[in-house]
Amino acid sequence: MDGLSEDCVACRENLAAYSLGALDAVERSALESHIESCDDCRSELAKYQQISRGLMAALSPRQPSPGLRRKLLRRLPGTSRPRFAFPHFSLGQAALGAALAVLIALNLFSLIKLQVFQAKQAGFVSQFETGQTALAMLAYPGTKTYPIEGQGVAGSLLMDADTNSAVLFVWNLPVLPANQAYQVWLIDVQGGRVSAGLFRTDASQPFTSVRLITPRSLSDFSGLGVTVEPARGSPGPSGQNVLKVNF
Repeated sequence: MDGLSEDCVACRENLAAYSLGALDAVERSALESHIESCDDCRSELAKYQQISRGLMAALSPRQPSPGLRRKLLRRLPGTSRPRFAFPHFSLGQAALGAALAVLIALNLFSLIKLQVFQAKQAGFVSQFETGQTALAMLAYPGTKTYPIEGQGVAGSLLMDADTNSAVLFVWNLPVLPANQAYQVWLIDVQGGRVSAGLFRTDASQPFTSVRLITPRSLSDFSGLGVTVEPARGSPGPSGQNVLKVNF
């Protein structure tokens, strides 16, 4: 799951089981502790719980059997009862329970597939918008192209200081685990680093394109670098440096 922390990834893998009451005490306690402080995961859990409630509400009420009163009376204090009591289910109840379990599983599976599709669609939209920006920059006479320097990677930077626009194109960057991301750092003339955004690579795409985000003019900087950082980014470079570009 792109852009999620390691805790969020672990939490979302257990949300379906939690909504069905299938987690042990330790897993349940860890998940509940996380969702108390994470709005996104709490929102995802609400979706799972809504599906479960909807399926339960769809079941029509059933008239209890005549023997139910006798069974309840036997469970009252002071009444005798067998040493070992085993639950008894009718064939219809068992079939209903199995059907309910299948419906919940199918709905959860569909929800997960939909979320994966939406994430991929958002990635395609971002790539398309970045490509449109790059095409516009190539048509602009002030755009300059700078080569990338890095071991095993290739690419270039398109930059137009007049319009404060820049797009980075990179080939051969490794795919990172879910708890990591690439972070772009613009380097000013005093050597200071300013974050210009986070990005991840997609194994299904031949290259990665990144539109840089900067609150300052690009003319204030003399180069950029890319490092491996935690999924939510770092306040300053702390991981492996994978490439650099000198303006």
